[in-house]
Amino acid sequence: MKRIYIVSFIALTALFFGCQEDFLDLTPQDKLNSGDVWKDPKLIELVINEMYQQLPDGFNRGWYMMASTSDDAENSYGWTGGQAFNRGDFNPSSYPYGGIWNNNFQMIRQANLFFGNIDQAENIDGDVKSRMVGEVNFLRAFYYFDLMRHYGGVPLLDEALSLDDDFNISRSSKDEIIAFIVSDLDAAISMLPVSHPGNLLGKATKGAAQALKGRVLLYAEKWVESAAASKQVMDSGNYDLFSDYHTLFTEAGDNNAEVIFDKQFQDPDFGHWAHLFNQPIGYTGGWGGTSPTQELVDAYEMTDGMSIDESPLYDEANPYDNRDPRFEASILYEGSMWRDRAVETRLGGLDGIEKNGDATKTGYYMKKFLDEDFENYGWGQQQGSNNWIYIRYAEVLLNYAEAQNEAAGPDASVYAAVNAVRGRSGVNMPELPTGLTKDEMREKIRHERRIELAFEEHRFFDLRRWGTAETILNQPIHGMRIGPNGELTGADAQGKPYGVFEVEPRIFLPHHYLAPIPQGEIDKLGEAVLQQNPGY
Repeated sequence: MKRIYIVSFIALTALFFGCQEDFLDLTPQDKLNSGDVWKDPKLIELVINEMYQQLPDGFNRGWYMMASTSDDAENSYGWTGGQAFNRGDFNPSSYPYGGIWNNNFQMIRQANLFFGNIDQAENIDGDVKSRMVGEVNFLRAFYYFDLMRHYGGVPLLDEALSLDDDFNISRSSKDEIIAFIVSDLDAAISMLPVSHPGNLLGKATKGAAQALKGRVLLYAEKWVESAAASKQVMDSGNYDLFSDYHTLFTEAGDNNAEVIFDKQFQDPDFGHWAHLFNQPIGYTGGWGGTSPTQELVDAYEMTDGMSIDESPLYDEANPYDNRDPRFEASILYEGSMWRDRAVETRLGGLDGIEKNGDATKTGYYMKKFLDEDFENYGWGQQQGSNNWIYIRYAEVLLNYAEAQNEAAGPDASVYAAVNAVRGRSGVNMPELPTGLTKDEMREKIRHERRIELAFEEHRFFDLRRWGTAETILNQPIHGMRIGPNGELTGADAQGKPYGVFEVEPRIFLPHHYLAPIPQGEIDKLGEAVLQQNPGY
């Protein structure tokens, strides 16, 4: 039975200080300045748990998933903030993910308060204290990594500021932030256990810190160091690829051997609305949500390992047959069976693309993360409680393959890592062809990341760190239109049952590689102190 242990400090403060009105009247951050908090191990645990709970996750980005701001999907709600990415019209006052600045720096301050006060703790076991310190090192690193991948360099704070301190702190460079993150992760690796007992599910482990270090160094293009960090995870023998690719992302797959670090959800105490927001319309409570693009659909290989342009298995009249099994596990299309009936994305169908409201804009719905056995989809009903996976073993393998290929070329270990992901039980895709050049292997790895990690918030950042966003995200996205009786009619249809159409153009400008520093922060300190990113 699934359990949840990441409980909010702020929400539960009243349980411990309900009779102290002055204490409760203070802001949450000021509550942490109370000496009573830092003397009680139970309260310290709640402080740490709050840092876990506030980690940004893909189920709670604000009515849409990050994939809808990439070439992999379109959101069926035209009014969401994420559409500003696709139009290219956000600014320092309207960046769709601008909330992470305040949230992450609040949690970084919470971490710094912890480090400044942990030695006050009384009656705390030495191993428990070491584990707590390791967790907070990991969490501070995670929050700084999230800031870095959006903004580049940011102010570097390694201690909590008081009202008497100088707040005029300029941005550190991206390299300085990366070095700080790696230092925190090295400290976490030295203190965190390999695993936790069942009542501490969801907390950071040694493997999580090693895996995050591998990812951070990958973003920094420190290829040798990145490969080495990921290899530590691979050599540990503590993780494995899960056998059912779709179940991996549902509640039935929670806490399996592939998961390295995740955000634990539990209905009704701490749930999410991913099922409601993303299930096809026409089903009880479905709001449509994430519509995969034709570009993503076409990227899935045939079962012979060849592209749809090369494989003799591809049939234009039956374009979804004989595809990489991860396609069937991730995407719903015309005729897919879902909750005991076929999905209808055709013109005039129950879920068709021409309908008003929240119907798919591309002829596809996202299937990944959704569970057919989940029953109460309606607003105000039961919330989803499958976990959000931040880091899993398949990503570590692909991180290693990318870093090692850049460092040394496509050696046997690179092939082995990618082929392990492709060949997992239940997927069984053919191995990569031998004799690839470094450049060819790079493209294979990038393709594999797109397929294996679809909808998991990697594509958004991968395109930016690879420097390919200007090419890819300035192209229009497409969908698949299907005739009312399974075939299109009219002069342009040419008797075909399926017709690709343009959904919308997309705009990505050169300065969009980095997010704008929130205008409110610039106004507080002035641009002489907190310099804006170029182009905004």
